[in-house]
Amino acid sequence: MAAFPTYVKLALGPSEERASMVMRSEMERGVPQQRRMASDALVAVSVTLYFPKPADVTNFMQWFDTQTGSGALYFDFTHPRTGAVVQARFVGGQLGPLTPSHGTYKRSHSQRSAVIEYLEPAYA
Repeated sequence: MAAFPTYVKLALGPSEERASMVMRSEMERGVPQQRRMASDALVAVSVTLYFPKPADVTNFMQWFDTQTGSGALYFDFTHPRTGAVVQARFVGGQLGPLTPSHGTYKRSHSQRSAVIEYLEPAYA
């Protein structure tokens, strides 16, 4: 399995969201029914990808297209908050726009946003 490139620096975005594992059914009368419907939780993590050199952007896009099937396939990802290695993928194969950090692409690093998702085992 492909591993997330080490030359790309990461920063956690504004959110890390864990999807519900419960199905809720409204009742005609009385209290809504709830039941667990999944054994693992899908977690989505917003990140900012930093590319220190212009060549890193090209290398990353090559990795993205060839190793992850343009974002569809899983890859080994070291979670920036926990340090755990998880099998993750890009949500919808989407990457945010590439923007230079300080004016031009030639003189500074650039960045783009992404949302990465992985399955987190539920605690019993």
